[in-house]
Amino acid sequence: MRILWIDDEIELLKPYIYILSQKGYEVTTASNGPDGLALVQKSNYDIVFLDEMMIGMDGLEVLEKLKLYDPNIVVIMITKISEEELMNRAFSQLADDYIIKPFTPNQILAALKRVHEKKTLASERIKRDFFQLTLKRRNVRDFKDWINYYLMLVSWGENIDQFGDETLRESFIEEKLESNKEFARYIENNYPIWLAKNNGPILSNLFFTNFVLPHLNDRKVYLFVFDSMSVAQWVGLVPILKEHYNIITNYYYSILPTATPYSRNAIFSGMLPLEIYQKYPQYWVFEESGQNRFEEDLLKIQLSKLGFSDKVLFIKTKRSEDLLPLSNVLLNNDYHLIIVIVNFLDSLIHTIRAQRTLNEIVNNEQTLIHLTKIWFKNSEFYRLLEKLKSKENLIIISSDHGFIRVNRPTIICGGREISSNLRYKYGGALRVDEKTAILLDHPGDFMLPSGRKGTKFAIAKMDYYFIYPTKPQEYEETYKHSYQHGGVSLDEMILPVAFLTPRAFHE
Repeated sequence: MRILWIDDEIELLKPYIYILSQKGYEVTTASNGPDGLALVQKSNYDIVFLDEMMIGMDGLEVLEKLKLYDPNIVVIMITKISEEELMNRAFSQLADDYIIKPFTPNQILAALKRVHEKKTLASERIKRDFFQLTLKRRNVRDFKDWINYYLMLVSWGENIDQFGDETLRESFIEEKLESNKEFARYIENNYPIWLAKNNGPILSNLFFTNFVLPHLNDRKVYLFVFDSMSVAQWVGLVPILKEHYNIITNYYYSILPTATPYSRNAIFSGMLPLEIYQKYPQYWVFEESGQNRFEEDLLKIQLSKLGFSDKVLFIKTKRSEDLLPLSNVLLNNDYHLIIVIVNFLDSLIHTIRAQRTLNEIVNNEQTLIHLTKIWFKNSEFYRLLEKLKSKENLIIISSDHGFIRVNRPTIICGGREISSNLRYKYGGALRVDEKTAILLDHPGDFMLPSGRKGTKFAIAKMDYYFIYPTKPQEYEETYKHSYQHGGVSLDEMILPVAFLTPRAFHE
């Protein structure tokens, strides 16, 4: 068990730390609040011992920030206050247990036993309540229900990672598989109707008019589009940003395929892919490189249609360091709308696949979420957001599509020219098991351009990925358990769109 002990007199506690280490606990120390918070954001700890009275940032302030960052973190407060006074203090609502100074080693061990028992009780409660998730899925009727169910699924993922045992984790994996199976069936039946009748959820092509346009007359707007950011990743970032911003999160659906050439071009054009190809063929690229190079041109077309003529800044970044030379420009009041595309998260999931060691470390979604939090906290994007908190702007943070960890291969056959993406394919004479993928003989049904006669689309369902009949074992060894996007799953299609306003202007 890993313990973090935060105390400004940590040197005096060495005898207690030694006793804990002899009992098998791994103890890390910090002599002040900011250093302790930094350690929590860089690594996982089972329990935090926190001194209430510290010079500088006191224990109460540290406790509040710890719980904002991770509501599930277990904190034992060390205080000189009596039990009655403690229960009247605000931190008694946040701390999991307490020890009153002066204390003995036995009191420390007793507190550890108490919080362990609390975690055991919480684990038992989670097991009992888990069946609510299945009941919720059985009552799903429409796209709004799917959003609500998926948010529950994301929350359960966090709880099970914190408290669940192996049996419960296996049950959760089975629940995700079954839910994505039903969701794929729902999408296959309803998606073409949404496109034809415009009676479904907000899709990528409707993103701008629904989420950005209504706010452009009120104030300056920053739009950050994080490529490949899932709902679960966004939920992990919220506690970091809550310290500076009031946050309201809405949700929308990515179009299919859930891949950047389709979803992000739709966001900035306000059109579905087939509409772009028919009206502006010069801006649609069939080659598998540079497919998003005309995003800014498509954005100008959409803004012109919407009657918006104020100055716009459009920036694409691959690394957070790319923002350093642009800091002054990004804070420039001449621009009414600033759009920043952040490609790091998409690069991250592909880097994990390419590097075997990293792939072994990031072996589940919760680990990837933690890695995302570490990157974000140390990125130039976060530093920019810290600067923007003093300005009365609206910040919108969203994603163009999510991703899923693929586990099951499905063989696809076709002509010589087939696109390379593992979760969707287009080409001539495609053949695939339709239990594992949506096969479109007529791509226009999904408002997809085909380019040449006879082109079909195949879009993978659930956690399947495409492999060719030649060298199937080689493909499976290379891509199994990698993170991919482009297909039909809750993780890829349901996306966050968050509205951030600085807390300083609301307090």
